[in-house]
Amino acid sequence: MAYEIQLYCRTGGLDAAAGFDALTAGLPVEDRCSGEGWVSAEAGCRIEFSAGTPLVAAMIAEAAPDDPSGRVGAADAVVTLTVIGDDEWPTVTTVWRAAKSLWDVVPYDDGSGFAVDLDEL
Repeated sequence: MAYEIQLYCRTGGLDAAAGFDALTAGLPVEDRCSGEGWVSAEAGCRIEFSAGTPLVAAMIAEAAPDDPSGRVGAADAVVTLTVIGDDEWPTVTTVWRAAKSLWDVVPYDDGSGFAVDLDEL
């Protein structure tokens, strides 16, 4: 069963390709594919970076009222990390830390909601 983490990010308006490239710099990326406003690839886990579309704006608007920090509403991109096996966690940690070093990030998962913490996973 897959486990997903969303990282709501305020990137300053990066498009999906630039955001994905910044996020995955130095990671071995395979099976990269993209569409309007999104880029996805395997890099130890499935990583998708979405930005600049009405769908992304709707995802952010839907999540914002539930965010106790109030920061999700300022997001302009969403990173989705999909984990299938235990061996993918080092990549999740690397990507999450990279996102936090690049942008203002609010993490979310279905189990812990906005209380999800990288150090507790």
